[in-house]
Amino acid sequence: MIRLMMFCSVLVICGCQSHHQKPEITAESALGKPGELPVKAFAALPLVQQLSLSPDGNFVAFLQNTDGKTALITQNRGGKDVHIVLTSDNEKFRIRSYEWVNSERLLVRVWYPERRGDLKYIETRMLAINRDGTEEKADLIRIENTLVRRDNNSQFQDNFTVLPDDPKHVLLALDQRVLGAPDVYKLDVYSGDKEMVSGNPGYVRSWIYDQQGRARVGVGIIGTNVRIVHRMNEADDWHTVAEFDGVKGGGPQPLGFGDDPDWLYLLADYQDKAAVFKTNLNAPSAQYELVYADPKYDVNGELIFSADKKRAIGIDYKAESGKLVYWDKEAQQLQLRIDEALPHRTNRIISSRNKQHVLISSGAAYPPVYYWFDENKNHISIVIRTYPDLKPSQLARPETVHFKTRDGLNLEGYLTRPRNPTPGSGRTIIFPHGGPWSRDANDFNFWTQLMANRGWTVFQLNFRGSSGFGDEFEKSGFQRWGLEMQDDITDGVQWLIKEKIADPAKICIVGGSYGGYAALMGLAKTPELYRCGVSLAPVTDLVELLNHWSDMRFLDRHLHAGQAEARLGNWWSDRSRLKATSPINLADHIRTPLLLAHGVEDSTVDVSHSREMASALESAGLKDFQYLELEDADHHLSREQDRLQFFQAMDNFLRKYQ
Repeated sequence: MIRLMMFCSVLVICGCQSHHQKPEITAESALGKPGELPVKAFAALPLVQQLSLSPDGNFVAFLQNTDGKTALITQNRGGKDVHIVLTSDNEKFRIRSYEWVNSERLLVRVWYPERRGDLKYIETRMLAINRDGTEEKADLIRIENTLVRRDNNSQFQDNFTVLPDDPKHVLLALDQRVLGAPDVYKLDVYSGDKEMVSGNPGYVRSWIYDQQGRARVGVGIIGTNVRIVHRMNEADDWHTVAEFDGVKGGGPQPLGFGDDPDWLYLLADYQDKAAVFKTNLNAPSAQYELVYADPKYDVNGELIFSADKKRAIGIDYKAESGKLVYWDKEAQQLQLRIDEALPHRTNRIISSRNKQHVLISSGAAYPPVYYWFDENKNHISIVIRTYPDLKPSQLARPETVHFKTRDGLNLEGYLTRPRNPTPGSGRTIIFPHGGPWSRDANDFNFWTQLMANRGWTVFQLNFRGSSGFGDEFEKSGFQRWGLEMQDDITDGVQWLIKEKIADPAKICIVGGSYGGYAALMGLAKTPELYRCGVSLAPVTDLVELLNHWSDMRFLDRHLHAGQAEARLGNWWSDRSRLKATSPINLADHIRTPLLLAHGVEDSTVDVSHSREMASALESAGLKDFQYLELEDADHHLSREQDRLQFFQAMDNFLRKYQ
């Protein structure tokens, strides 16, 4: 049993008269030269997740992962009155998250894999339970409308929002009347009784609530268009705020309301980057007022709210690393005090009651740690480390680098060198991210830290098409899989060689999802660059991926098909390019040692991609490759046993090519 020790390893915040005076803290004791750590130290699930305070501040709850199992645990702040509320072996169902409704009652979100024929997907459910494990209600959500099709039991049943000043009810979005069009219900968290408070106009997919507990904004889809609607009061008609082509994109994205119900915060384009605006929905002509913009990065993030959850005081997003920006001066000063005590990290207040705060602190060389901050006594203490076997003194410190591609594009990347490198070794792993419409940042990454611990220099780069660097940069990767996107990776390798960072004879490429695709394409397109490759859950057939994205069984299939064509290409007119940039058709070009792995329960990229790739490699006569199939694994290796199995196999494989 993990008990939270609130007053150990105290970091004192002093000099409160001046918020700019750096506090004195006790430095962590330095260890000797670090040796190799067990794979499990990196690949195990975080020991503790989602720690939060009860509304009255007297209790804490958290998810604890131990030996592949997950438990929801509650206790008082002193580490007593401990209850194992709910457990899961992560086989039949998995705990997704939880929230306090009041200081005794919690709602727990769970999910499980499902399939219909060859279509794999997930479903979610919700249950209510007291903090001591009593009064569990697993049938909280009851689908009552008999007109619902027999094959639809509402796929997602855990979309709720806690109501202010109502300890007995939450707002629940549930599509029990019309598939994919959730109405809003007021749900009793004890009895499961519910009352519709906002009907769906027929096309809204998601709702945004104001601080008064009203569904005020809906985001809907009609054909390939995205329509955003709002109303001031429940008796009013819905009015369109914005409507735009969802295939082309570029429209606003609502974020939420602050304490003033007239003003909506949203993301919209500003000089090619997403920025935070606000607009008065009650004004005759709603104009966007700029709140915050970053000249280099998209501000794609979430609003930060005050301790009472009513005022929007800032934005949390990814810049070079995680970044918190406040437009509230009091919040700015509080954050400065925390950051001075815990430097070189992103420090987030995740739960607050009566000036008592739970923080989660992490950085590129700092695995996430939970802290307790008593604002009244002005001190911070460690609660628990999520990776207890990883100490900052043992980990590598990544650096941000930039280089130019062959066509003059400036790219940002992150270089993680071993903490105690062997002089002149030059062993390097190229580690392209997945997505591809996502990005890397200079944050803690257990993949890179494991590889650096084994003596590899690891290079992550945000190739063209990555998100977060503006609309033009992201769209420059559309329909360029295996072409300029792959050339960017090749140019990164050449830059490392030119800078004498990498030994050209000791370079491997490792990736998952799109990164797995890029690893295979690197081995096929530029085999002379790589000594070995690892590909997890890769896309290997672009035509098949296009067909999957356009599957007519999906909700909003017309929008998905249009987006797939815009991003990948047309299955008919672009079929030659799609085939030429599919690894499945390039198996005879690959002569480099390869580890290929895939989870059977992957609902994002079907396991058939890797099965057919393995067969093609065998037919092409490649001898030095391994195919690992993980029987119950999903795309993200969310179960600990799957993660450990893959990482151990990867570690063993890479050792042969150091």
